Amino acid sequence: MNGTNVRKMTAYKISHINSYGEKEAVGMTDNPERWLEHYNKIRIGDGNMPEKLDDFEVESVHIDLFPWEETNG
Repeated sequence: MNGTNVRKMTAYKISHINSYGEKEAVGMTDNPERWLEHYNKIRIGDGNMPEKLDDFEVESVHIDLFPWEETNG
């Protein structure tokens, strides 16, 4: 298999630092701003205040996407 069919993608791992100083992963997305909109809708629905993207640690992750190939066995 040659590398010409490999697609590149950047995803973002979103983590929160809890009150004990521990990093907790809370999401993975291709669009942090849209993720935050969705996250805040849930928070507000639960009676909590919305958060800002600055409240999280956002790390970019580079992903190689390989084509799916059906095999016979």
